[in-house]
Formats: sequence, C-alpha cells, structure tokens
Amino acid sequence: MGDASTPSFVELERVHEAIMEELQLHQDALVVSDLPAARRHLDRLVLMLKAHIRAEDEVLLPIFAERVEPQVGCTPELLFNEHRKLERLLKKTQERMLVFEAAGEIRPRERVYMIEEERMLKEVLDHHDRRERAAFFPNLDQCIQGEERQRVWEQCRLIQGSYID
Repeated sequence: MGDASTPSFVELERVHEAIMEELQLHQDALVVSDLPAARRHLDRLVLMLKAHIRAEDEVLLPIFAERVEPQVGCTPELLFNEHRKLERLLKKTQERMLVFEAAGEIRPRERVYMIEEERMLKEVLDHHDRRERAAFFPNLDQCIQGEERQRVWEQCRLIQGSYID
C-alpha cells in the first residue's frame, strides 16, 4: 500500500475511538452528577470532533470525491451531511449542559433525559465510524501514496493536533 513510514488512513480509527471514549466519560460524569467533569469531557469531545470533522472536510473528502468511484453507502455527500448532523447534535448537547450548569445541579430525571438525548449522537458517531472503516479509509489508502500521503497526513496532524498521534 504506502511506505512503512507513513501510516494507513485506517489509523484515524484511533481518533474515532478517542471521541467515543470522551463521550462515555462525559456520560459517566453525568450519572454521578459531577458537572465539572462532565463539562471537561464534553469540551474535549467538542474539540476532538470538530478538529476531526475539519480535517476530513478540508483535506480528505475533497481527495475522496475526486479520486474514488462512488461507493454504495459511503459518498462524499453522505459523509459531509453526517458531519453536519454530528455538529447539530453536539450543539444541542452543549446547550443542554449550559442549562444544567446555570442551575448548578442535574436532577436524576434530567440525567436520564440527557443521556437518552445523547444516544442519537452516539448512534450517528457509530454509523459514521463503520462507514469510514468499511470504505472511506481503505479507499484513501489506495488513492493516496508515498510523498503525497505524507503531506496529507501532515495536514491532518496540523488540524487535529495531538488527537491523531
């Protein structure tokens, strides 16, 4: 595929895993009413997801759209639209969190409601991850090789910072 010094785009799965872990840690903190910890994990989730979306939208999706034949269930438009949906769901979560922080507490019923609301975010993240693992990352590996792959990885690293390493 590529040379050994430049990783496969499949390595971006680690970013997906870290994003899901932050969401789980956020929810763990909600369960025990630890609003400061829930906020910390939500803030980290927001930073990680926005950076990952930006790297895909600005760097990877244009290459995918130009070089890869249309894939059933994994088109540039579908991935782009999922990114927008993730951003909307994330914004809704942030807004709800602000309400709880303003009140200074989160009651048991509100905790359950918040976690149930975040279920959709989790589901979209999971579907997006599966779609990218199955078609997006492997196809990027096939169409981006050698020095170009190194440049593309560097662009992604600059956008995503430490989340990609």
